[in-house]
Amino acid sequence: MKQSTAAAIPQLFAELHFAAVSSVSIRMSRSTTPHVHLWLLPCCAGAYLAQEATDNGFKLKITSQFLVPTAGGEGTLTVAIPEIKAVNIQDIEFGCGPENDGDIFEVSSEIFVAKDQIQLWWPAGGNYGPHKLYNVTFDFAPTGAECSPDTPTSDSTGASKDGKGLAPDSNPAAGNSAAAAASPASADSSGVDVDLDLSNGLNLGVNLGDLVDFNLNLPIIGSILGGLVPATPSNPGNLGIPKPNNPAITSTSQCSSLQKRIGFRTVELVQEPLPQAIKSLFGNNTGFNFSQDTVDIDGILSAEGWQWAMDDKGDWTMFPGLDPNVKGAVPESYYFRINGIPIYLKGANVIPMTVIPSNTTTEVINTMLTAALEANQNLLRVWGGGLYHPQAFYDFCDEHGILIWQDAMFGGSHYPRDPEMLQNIWEEITQQAERLSWHPSVALWCGNNELELSYEWPNNTMVRSNRNMFVTDYMKNIQTVRKAIKKVNPSSIFVSSSPTKGALVDTPEDYQIRWGWISDTRYGSVHHYEYLADCEDFRSYPAAKFVTEFGWQSYPLPETYAAAMIPETDWGVGNPMNEFRNRRTDVTPQFLYQYGLHFKLPKEWNPEDPKERMSRFKDYLWIGHMQHMRCYETALNYWRRLRSNPQSITMGVMYWQLNDIWAGASWSSVDISGRWKPVHYAVKRSYAPIAVQAVRDYGKVDIFIVSDLVNPVNATVKLQLVSLNDTAASCSEGTAAAQNIMEFTATVPGLFASRVLSKNIDDLLALRSGCSVSTCYITATATVPEVAVSESQLWLAPFRDISFPNPNLRIEGVKLASPETVNVTVATDVPAALVLVSETDPLLGHFDDNAFSVNPCERRTITFMSKKGQLSDADLVPSAFVVESLYDHSRWEEFAEAPTIPAIGVANKVNDVYPS
Repeated sequence: MKQSTAAAIPQLFAELHFAAVSSVSIRMSRSTTPHVHLWLLPCCAGAYLAQEATDNGFKLKITSQFLVPTAGGEGTLTVAIPEIKAVNIQDIEFGCGPENDGDIFEVSSEIFVAKDQIQLWWPAGGNYGPHKLYNVTFDFAPTGAECSPDTPTSDSTGASKDGKGLAPDSNPAAGNSAAAAASPASADSSGVDVDLDLSNGLNLGVNLGDLVDFNLNLPIIGSILGGLVPATPSNPGNLGIPKPNNPAITSTSQCSSLQKRIGFRTVELVQEPLPQAIKSLFGNNTGFNFSQDTVDIDGILSAEGWQWAMDDKGDWTMFPGLDPNVKGAVPESYYFRINGIPIYLKGANVIPMTVIPSNTTTEVINTMLTAALEANQNLLRVWGGGLYHPQAFYDFCDEHGILIWQDAMFGGSHYPRDPEMLQNIWEEITQQAERLSWHPSVALWCGNNELELSYEWPNNTMVRSNRNMFVTDYMKNIQTVRKAIKKVNPSSIFVSSSPTKGALVDTPEDYQIRWGWISDTRYGSVHHYEYLADCEDFRSYPAAKFVTEFGWQSYPLPETYAAAMIPETDWGVGNPMNEFRNRRTDVTPQFLYQYGLHFKLPKEWNPEDPKERMSRFKDYLWIGHMQHMRCYETALNYWRRLRSNPQSITMGVMYWQLNDIWAGASWSSVDISGRWKPVHYAVKRSYAPIAVQAVRDYGKVDIFIVSDLVNPVNATVKLQLVSLNDTAASCSEGTAAAQNIMEFTATVPGLFASRVLSKNIDDLLALRSGCSVSTCYITATATVPEVAVSESQLWLAPFRDISFPNPNLRIEGVKLASPETVNVTVATDVPAALVLVSETDPLLGHFDDNAFSVNPCERRTITFMSKKGQLSDADLVPSAFVVESLYDHSRWEEFAEAPTIPAIGVANKVNDVYPS
């Protein structure tokens, strides 16, 4: 098969022709060093994979891609999975012709692998299994070539020469990916890597990420000329093409080879009526219900008049209301089964790692993805408004069990459907689908970012008045994307957009999506941004099936922000430079409104004293971080426990966003310097495989335990009621015992969220004398053997309504635990709310936990992990770490009044200190 594309590999190079060789090309790398590329004989330069699961194994269709000289050629291709002794050997013949210089030639091989011969690849985030990877090797030996001794050139057990291979019985050793399969040769993730050595013949290695990865070894060029007559063309794309005029070239060249990796896993997107989904997910367990704010979905749909499905022919089908007789009108689930197990997907959206792609090194990628992994994430969405990430990104995810929701790079705009555009789409998606086909981490493809949502944007008047035309354009484009992906791997999961209401028809012949109110939680996925709702009220969040975006903002941490600005002139609430570093509009009034709902704020943010103004801006940043953390904590915990609410069955959430691309206000949980914001610690706690939640629901306190473990476990649950009147001095006199109000054991089903306790607040407070909603808080812990202890803290009143005494918070101990870790112990005389420990320059790293309240009867020790390598005792000077709490950021003489909802369009000025 011949693949002729405008962006095929040969077009990457500027071709030059020499008398001694048939085809030579030179490319200038970013280091301006010339790199020579030769294909004197057919060369195996790439491959892609289609993996299909069967009842008893996996059928692999492996397509090898060849660069072929004008003279054509022939040889033997060996494709093998060495660890399980699966081998496929084929004799291949390439036709001759001038078109060879511009084409990639494809040869398909089939290998069947039985399930009992392999370990499955599993995602992280629970105790599902290892992230097992297997090497796949490709060796092509041109006829008469001298291959290395270890290159298979003849039949071996399980091999065949008919294009089909079979894995014989074997017992591969168990193990995780890192030990089981070495990483393939990898280029610097930011560009092209070519090695050229002419000292002993010609030794050439080429790597362009997943697109091209091969090695070619030739003897001295002067010895390769000859007069072998080209073989008879067998490639269908070259049949009938005459021999070239120049002499054919022969050689005793050695083989070309490349290596890939493969993980065996299945992915299913389950969209079934809710009653059926409840049976599938709940089993014999009983979910929980709670009073929800009702939304008149049918009324919204009726008013919107946007309640249809449309196919590519322009035919519409209406599905009114909840009519069970109309296909697609009944609420459906939206969850993923991995290897047959319904897994809750918990993660974040990822934007480009750097502004300049060449700055995205493997170290930058690994640092950011490690932050996601340490925060218990098992799903990352590659956002469609950015770019396709380098190979190192996908390699890391393969090795560590992070699934990828891969958007095609179309976002927030409308695209034409003229033939040139459709061809461009086809080529782009084909290249990327082939490149990413080897990565088991790529769980699904998504057609774009927010195109279906954009049809509802109020300012999108052209679209709203020309729906048929725009929807027809959209359907043509989205079907082109889908067909290109399915052509590479027919078993790929495809969703049309994020968010989407899902597909009504999804067959090889037809694809129709459900159009309607995009926030309709009965189907599909949602994006949620509501900046004027109380973000600490879980009822302000939609009970959606799958949340692919939601968010709230904060600025970078002060150390990061100060390095990007001139604090003496740029810092201030409402300062023009500070406002410039937030690309949203009307932001500061919205921030202050939300902060005012929960925190005490000063009456004046920008006093005349420059020193005090700077201090209050730091308070502003600090409160913003704590608000960001508490918003995400509320939302994530809510959606995590809704997995077991029969009206919702939320089975996945990705917050916006993991990483940052500049030092400005954003939704990120890790800032541009790699520092963890307080919100990232909250994400880690919410996404824990065993996560306890203490939740206030009107007049009750509910205790939930969310489990991502496969099997049931017994959890020891402890409740403490801590009073602001408790002191460290009184702990030995019985205060600690008085704090412990309850302890019990709860059986938690696997893959479930269980409400293990529900108690009236007054009854709980009555368990300890002197407690009220404004003087005491609750700490809940859940302990499960061989799992990290989970903790949840619940303050029963807004912080603005609580009077905090000076806690005398301090760092009481700093000890080097290992060359790269430090144990830091924090103590307090009275309860301290929202305690944050930070490292100071030149230290840089993060902690295993942070941003929590501290009980005076329990010193808190956390571990700092250095990002700059090994530390010594000399690095641990008294000022190496600092600690602060809410008390340090609410000590003003005059406080602001209760907030009112800001009007849209309010200028971002506070106290008119910074005139426009």
